[in-house]
Amino acid sequence: MTINMKNILKGLAAAVCFSTMLTACTGKFIDYNTNQHEASQEQQEMDNLLTGALFRQLQRSVFIFNDGTYLDSDYQVMYNLLADSYAGYLAPTIASNNGTHCGSYFMTESWRRAMFANKYVYAMQAWVSLEKTAQEQGLEHVSAMGKIMKVASMHQVADYYGPIPYSESGKTLTPTYDALDEVYAQFFEELGYAIDVLNEYKNSNASIFSKFDYVFGGDVVKWIKFANSLRLRLAMRVVYADEALAKAEADKSLNDLTGVMTEAGDIARLNPSLINYTHPTYEINVNFNDGDCQMGASMDVYLNGYKDPRASVYFKPAADGNYHGVRNGIHSTNWSSYRNAAGKVSAPNASNLSLTWLTASEVYFLRAEYAIRWGGNAQELYEKGIRVAFEEAGVSGADAYIADATSTPADYKDNVSNNSMAALSDVTIAWDNAADFEIKLEKIMTQKWLAIFPNGCEAWAEYRRTGYPQLLPVVNNDSDGAVSSALQIRRVPYPHDEFDTNPTGVSAGVAKLGGLDNCGTKLWWDKKPRN
Repeated sequence: MTINMKNILKGLAAAVCFSTMLTACTGKFIDYNTNQHEASQEQQEMDNLLTGALFRQLQRSVFIFNDGTYLDSDYQVMYNLLADSYAGYLAPTIASNNGTHCGSYFMTESWRRAMFANKYVYAMQAWVSLEKTAQEQGLEHVSAMGKIMKVASMHQVADYYGPIPYSESGKTLTPTYDALDEVYAQFFEELGYAIDVLNEYKNSNASIFSKFDYVFGGDVVKWIKFANSLRLRLAMRVVYADEALAKAEADKSLNDLTGVMTEAGDIARLNPSLINYTHPTYEINVNFNDGDCQMGASMDVYLNGYKDPRASVYFKPAADGNYHGVRNGIHSTNWSSYRNAAGKVSAPNASNLSLTWLTASEVYFLRAEYAIRWGGNAQELYEKGIRVAFEEAGVSGADAYIADATSTPADYKDNVSNNSMAALSDVTIAWDNAADFEIKLEKIMTQKWLAIFPNGCEAWAEYRRTGYPQLLPVVNNDSDGAVSSALQIRRVPYPHDEFDTNPTGVSAGVAKLGGLDNCGTKLWWDKKPRN
């Protein structure tokens, strides 16, 4: 994807280029990145307009969508064609290269670079400018929220690629790559600082940037709960790599006086009542070729097997009234049978979805995992997670669902071709205190996976970390041996651009990766032994 420099400058007051932006820069690089694009001091201080604009851009960068600068097609190549597919949520039914693309582990260059390039251009550049302005104006609480959003946005990049430029971003044109454990250490440090600042600020009973805040409308307490919940998410991410660090960071969030998210209303999302938008998944399915993505086969397996009432919220039934998914990695020269008009598979029912950063149900499942590892009432937290997830989805029947001790994932029956296969799991829903650790973990992770749809970034990361839920493999594996079909894809390789524009930096990243720069190398936190 070619990055448009006019779009980079749009909405930015100060420009700090990173190596990840260099392919977007023209011969007038210096002209495009000088102070004539900065607002004056008077303008900066006038009703916080500049700071507010940067604040809003940083919010929009957590999940990039059609906001006038970026398009739904940017979301498609950043999330939909990679993480959403690898998480088992959605299957690309795009007629690109007859199906030989990232969905089958052939890493199309413009797709694999989209997360890296767009996040550094849009998220990190906005954060650098926001931090500079907030520090100059003594807005420590705004700086704190900026750090929270920076972590919320950039941990997606780290979880895609591994070592990334972080500590030196914005300080040099050729930043070094920090090892992934070092990046996570910075995440925890920044979140800890932000939580401390906001906990002190909340006592003033003041709201923060309410007219610029698309997420919480300036509610300080909700910002703190979100930051604590985000720290808990990242703490559990590293549990197989550094259990002591995971527990220590999780304890900080769980013991904080303000605490974590506990109610459906605590949801962190771009609030549709505060900003008008349509979820990109809807646009991708409805307006892109009559269906560029459909229900994934693994969603078919779990939603149908569990008779899950969220199926009708997440997806539209096929013409026969049932829900049918599509396996990843299909090669085809004719995709008409997979399109909406054919009525053979289920399209995402995404017209009412919001761009959600984190939910209370996810937090309950994180706490349930904490409980089976280090103590606590795991059953109570697990069941509360399901109840809150149903509330978030707007469906009833949670009590009957929680009590279901017999339903298991259904075998997958392909409604278009001959790619049917048996379910890989027989895990049930109802909690069983007598079950072993792995069965309990599989229950928790499976229900979390169902609850956080369509957040493919988080779902793919957690699948890699734990191995759950058990997802169907690709039909065709075009990784040239780099990826085991059983283990599935472990990361996204670095963009080729980086080897041209920042060879020293990216070479350091590859060295810190601990393996080849391909799709099969595991990230630092991906340490759980798997067959």
